[in-house]
Amino acid sequence: MNSHRRRVLVTAGSKGLGFAIAKRLTEDGADVVICSRNQAVLDEAVSQLRSNEKCQEAHGIVADLSQRSDVDSLFERATELLGHIDCLIVNSGHMPYGTFETLSDDDWDHSYEMLLMSAVRLSRAAASAMKASGRRGDIVFVTSSGVHEATGHLLLSNVMRAGIAVLAKHLADALSGSGVRVNVVAPGYFDTGRVHNRIEALMADEGLDRNAAIVRIANTNPSERIGMAEELGELVQFIVGERARYLNGTTIVIDGGGGRLVT
Repeated sequence: MNSHRRRVLVTAGSKGLGFAIAKRLTEDGADVVICSRNQAVLDEAVSQLRSNEKCQEAHGIVADLSQRSDVDSLFERATELLGHIDCLIVNSGHMPYGTFETLSDDDWDHSYEMLLMSAVRLSRAAASAMKASGRRGDIVFVTSSGVHEATGHLLLSNVMRAGIAVLAKHLADALSGSGVRVNVVAPGYFDTGRVHNRIEALMADEGLDRNAAIVRIANTNPSERIGMAEELGELVQFIVGERARYLNGTTIVIDGGGGRLVT
């Protein structure tokens, strides 16, 4: 294994945005570990990563980010596979839709563990290991454009991911001078997961063609489209690369201009 290759852990990396990030980093020469709750889906994703001629190391670990025991062991197991981890990408799955009136305590508890505490536990392990190693490192949290602008039905995601953005800022300060940078990417609507399903539903239920369905979803977006997962992969690859060494402690929104944050 080449000692100069980046060693990367990408959580929830078997599909969607997580997979796109892992794929782009392997294309850039990184050795990668991804995790997923589903062994079959994980195996297929690892196989796809390994099919790239530039990929020398790609591994999968079954882990449920809502389970503390899985999260506590994940970073250690990834380190055993790659020798060390110098780049952590904290990504996670979707939370249930709901409003303040409809969400239960169980919904809030699950969201807290899945989104916020998994980010705390993983970044705590990574920060300690990276700082002790003396090597430069990167921690990137994948959140949502909702960290700045709440969306009614995404309350759980908005609240927990906003907490992650604050965590990232504190962590960047705490790691000052260590060579470890901490940043956040906050994507808007991308053609993955639930957004893809919503597109298909609009096409079936309302007879819209694909482009019309996409415009319906992105109706507040001046780009008049949703993002492609590969575009987020490109952004993360830039953030953890050599050309972005001055980028630290910040949140980058990538939503086609749909946000309307007023400061």
